[in-house]
Amino acid sequence: MYFVIFTGISIAMQLNNSKQSVTDFQSKRMDIAFVDCDKSEISGYIYDYLNTNHNVRKMKNDKSLMQETLYYSQEDMVIKIPKGFGDKALKNGGTESFIQITQELGSYGYIYVEQQINRVLNSMRKYVNAGFSVKQAYKNTISVKKSRVNLIDINGNGGEKTDFSYMFRFYPYLAITVICTSVGMVLVAFKKKEIVRRMNSSATSLKSQNVQLLLVFSIFGIIIWLLSLIIAFFMYGRIEFLKSPNIGLYILNSFVMTITALPIAYFIGMIVKKTETINLIVTPVSLGISFISGVFVELSVLGDTVKKIGRFLPVYWYEDLNDMLSTYSELSKSQLNKVYTNLLLQLLFAVAFIGGALVVTKYRREEK
Repeated sequence: MYFVIFTGISIAMQLNNSKQSVTDFQSKRMDIAFVDCDKSEISGYIYDYLNTNHNVRKMKNDKSLMQETLYYSQEDMVIKIPKGFGDKALKNGGTESFIQITQELGSYGYIYVEQQINRVLNSMRKYVNAGFSVKQAYKNTISVKKSRVNLIDINGNGGEKTDFSYMFRFYPYLAITVICTSVGMVLVAFKKKEIVRRMNSSATSLKSQNVQLLLVFSIFGIIIWLLSLIIAFFMYGRIEFLKSPNIGLYILNSFVMTITALPIAYFIGMIVKKTETINLIVTPVSLGISFISGVFVELSVLGDTVKKIGRFLPVYWYEDLNDMLSTYSELSKSQLNKVYTNLLLQLLFAVAFIGGALVVTKYRREEK
């Protein structure tokens, strides 16, 4: 049940993030109603310019008609050019004081259009001050070539991250929550008096008991890990998924994260005494680790102080490696060294948690 719930959450968050792209910031043609009360040469040029870049239709100077247009969302905005605009346009520094732009509440498209108008007027103003006529100033302004940007594919993937990298990014939250909850509940059950006494009276040593528990939990963790890979395998296309750059390192990184999550679950299970307490501990721990370590918020966005704290958690090193794998399709020698370092650091955290859990187990047994 926990696996299905948190897998669904992870997939939903992945789908939401993967839809965000640079296309959200491309230019857009706005639907504009244009009211020209000035009928001047410059207002005509503003209309021509806007009509070239947007869908513009002329409208009468009727307040009720303008309100109706916006109320029924017939146009994105209404631009009104007042009388005297032609005398002021090339003298003042902006359009805010004499161009009226009205639109629906909560929309910010007017900023985009206003910047375009200001840019045209500023350019025309410079040409007129240099001695050009208004007509020639407008021609020179619209004849300026737009800048072109060529993306140099340095990282080998066209500047885009693979879709499944988002699911791998959310995997630690899934692994820690599901494994800690399930393993914790089992360990709490094992600590009941009758079970503890029976285990203590057996010929199996404490060390052997703990090793067997870790092995059983390892099998459980590997099953969770394999199920996650199977979901990704079918969700992102079987052939494309297997042929993706660095897919082997993605899988290895997630496997090491699974191995690291098991000792964390074992440690929590050894210090908790009641089943009801498991969720009260696992939920804030998993969420706190996820926010600090770059699961829900990318490491590039986190502040320096948060990153310094996150370095003391294994998930930070998992996410640091995952970000690098999603950015570069081919890794240099130094980047490969970083792969080994991050994997080793996660395993060291796992060893530390195992040691802590064994110490707690021995202390409680001696106490009893």
